[in-house]
Amino acid sequence: MTMNRPYQIASIVIILFSAYWGRESLNLQYMTPLGPGPGFFPLWLSVMTVALAAVMFYQATFKRSGPMPDDFFASKMGYLRIAGMILAILACVLFMEVIGFRLMMLVFYIFLLSILGRQKPLMTLIVALAGSWGVYHVFVELLKVPLPIGIFDI
Repeated sequence: MTMNRPYQIASIVIILFSAYWGRESLNLQYMTPLGPGPGFFPLWLSVMTVALAAVMFYQATFKRSGPMPDDFFASKMGYLRIAGMILAILACVLFMEVIGFRLMMLVFYIFLLSILGRQKPLMTLIVALAGSWGVYHVFVELLKVPLPIGIFDI
């Protein structure tokens, strides 16, 4: 089997998502009296993404492709890691308002860095603290962007 089919599938998925984003951006104001509105950049980004995905589809369909590598598909552990990452993102979406940004992101980073298994525990803790408390401080204190606090008031 050649590598054409995965590229064709990926390009079709990208085209469909980009077309949806482009359609949604038409509901936003394209221009304002001050310049580009909230719909300007999403529209052009979706147009460029569709164009690049179309080029990718063309190349996958009409150009020669090499054989699929033997290790193209991940091991069972690789698929479990992917599932863990997806579940962690879903947990963030579902529980961010309840638990709060700092605690949710602390758990998120520790979990993700642990399942990837390439960092030392101290480095995992440092990255998790910087990504949760550090980012919270930058956004809330310096940029004045409100982030969820949660039920623990942390």
